[in-house]
Amino acid sequence: MRSVVRRRLPTVCIVGLLFLHNATLAAPLRVLSIVAGNGHEVATPSATLSWLLKRHEEIRFTLSRDVNALSPRGLQNVDAVVLFAPGAEWNEEQKQALERFIQRGGGVVFLHTSPASPVAEGAVGNVVVQIEQPRHPIMQGVSPFQITDAPIQSEDGQPAGAQVVARQRNGQSLAWAGQAGKGRVFITALGHAPSAWNHPYFQQMVLNAVYWCAGRKPPQPRVPQPPRGFVSLFNGVNLEGWGEVGAPCWSVQDGVIVCSGLGESSGWLRSNRMYRNFILRLEYRISPGGNSGIFLRAPHYGRSSRLGMELQIQDDGASPPSNTCTSAVYSVVTPRLNPAKPAGEWNQVEITLKDRHLRVVWNGRLVHDIDLDDPALSANLPRTHLLYRRPNWGYIGLQNHRSLVEFRNIFIQELQ
Repeated sequence: MRSVVRRRLPTVCIVGLLFLHNATLAAPLRVLSIVAGNGHEVATPSATLSWLLKRHEEIRFTLSRDVNALSPRGLQNVDAVVLFAPGAEWNEEQKQALERFIQRGGGVVFLHTSPASPVAEGAVGNVVVQIEQPRHPIMQGVSPFQITDAPIQSEDGQPAGAQVVARQRNGQSLAWAGQAGKGRVFITALGHAPSAWNHPYFQQMVLNAVYWCAGRKPPQPRVPQPPRGFVSLFNGVNLEGWGEVGAPCWSVQDGVIVCSGLGESSGWLRSNRMYRNFILRLEYRISPGGNSGIFLRAPHYGRSSRLGMELQIQDDGASPPSNTCTSAVYSVVTPRLNPAKPAGEWNQVEITLKDRHLRVVWNGRLVHDIDLDDPALSANLPRTHLLYRRPNWGYIGLQNHRSLVEFRNIFIQELQ
């Protein structure tokens, strides 16, 4: 019996070690974000941080509007702190709690907030951001960019020993990263103006900083795995297979297609191929107050929602059904119900388009099961809206309606 135990013990130990190793890898990244501006608008930073950090399933994100969350107890079960609190006055207990947190290995991301003396800044205007350390992990996926923010006039707030990772075009430092004890710190003077928070490169820099300060590597984008019988229209890495029409505002971040909504005009992202009969599945999430849509059988030129079809996407989950609410065949057919989830949550859509029949399931609920040639659907509509005039084939498209919106897991099965 003793010899049997001896033979089995190494296997048990190996299995146990593997279990502990996998548990460690799967441990969530616990992030506390404190947003409390003194004389600064805080709604945009709060919404943007929530949007960014909730994109990653491994992040456990807590948002606080109270600077008193910065305490020994509040930092007990936290890996990284994201701090936007310009003008805040810290008491000694809070300063010591943050210093001890960093010294023992915690990470802190300071956004428009400096642990040193405040920086001097000018009036809000155009700021050209140049990358000083392009190989630094915080700058991965970030190119030189221009935003509307408050330019820095002096370097009084530059922390000692930190490495400059980004500058203004005039040479003034804008962002620093460094080690402090066992922890890491990232500091940027950017983030004064709400419009700065909408820029995708600023957002990418902040997200990278959270991972770097926590001593983690951002997860690699996963190649989407289509269900049986389907193929993926999005590879999870870039926009191969798609083309931009109109304002250039589309990119891929963290394995999702992102429409920044920036730009002076609208547009759309279209598939490179045209499709006739198919089942299309995708997921999307819309920002607060946002507007977008899914184009079906759309032509390359002209108004896609009229010459093809558009299924509306909006942040309107509390609104009653209408012919312009989420999931409506835009301006023509009212869905059976409004199936939209709250802004910031992922929605699941399945669209079956076979000849002249359209069936749509939105978040598991049937919203359309219609014959496009049904005379009742076109009654009392102007000629430009008539469904029976819509084509039998065309492009699949994602709408840029100057709102932040994301799409992922885009799969298609062509039908005979």
